[in-house]
Amino acid sequence: MVSGMRKTIVALLVIGLVWVGYTAWPLYELTVLVRAIDARDLATVTQHVNFDRVRVSLTEQVMAAYVRRSGINPGPFARQAVIIGLSIADPIVTKLVSPEALSDLLALGWPVAVIPDAPPSTVGINSDTLGTAWHLFAASRYGIARFEISVPSALPPVNRFRLIFQLLTWRWQLVGIILPENIQNLLADELIKAIRYRR
Repeated sequence: MVSGMRKTIVALLVIGLVWVGYTAWPLYELTVLVRAIDARDLATVTQHVNFDRVRVSLTEQVMAAYVRRSGINPGPFARQAVIIGLSIADPIVTKLVSPEALSDLLALGWPVAVIPDAPPSTVGINSDTLGTAWHLFAASRYGIARFEISVPSALPPVNRFRLIFQLLTWRWQLVGIILPENIQNLLADELIKAIRYRR
């Protein structure tokens, strides 16, 4: 009876330690990425970001914002407009998916590589704005080999970046960035201007 109880306690302790480790691991990797951005350590940023997946994530958002902002109605020409938009959006998104440009986007809070002038009330992600361990845990969502966090914690949720990490080859990598709506709109407006100029 005592032996069975000890085994149960040991098993619960092991499960608890595994849970704590799994919870802390992506948070630790997030802080490593943010410190690398602060230090302009582009080699470390590159190790922690899957740029192909981030590109897809950003392109989808820019196109969705483009459709929303341009008032495209579903119809026979809508698909053609979206295809044209995609062909022009790619160069816009390409400006954001280098280690330096992505670091600027996250550190400053807006896509300086596309729009040089800061929009009002922008706050970037850095060691000072990241928040406490409790804030980070409260702003996190965990899944199987997936982690999502909304930062900076000082901002209202609508103005935060949502960073999506995935466990790839035993390393947590940034695979998606959900931009605040105002940043999506800025990029969509740039796309609308580019399409008008192209015409």
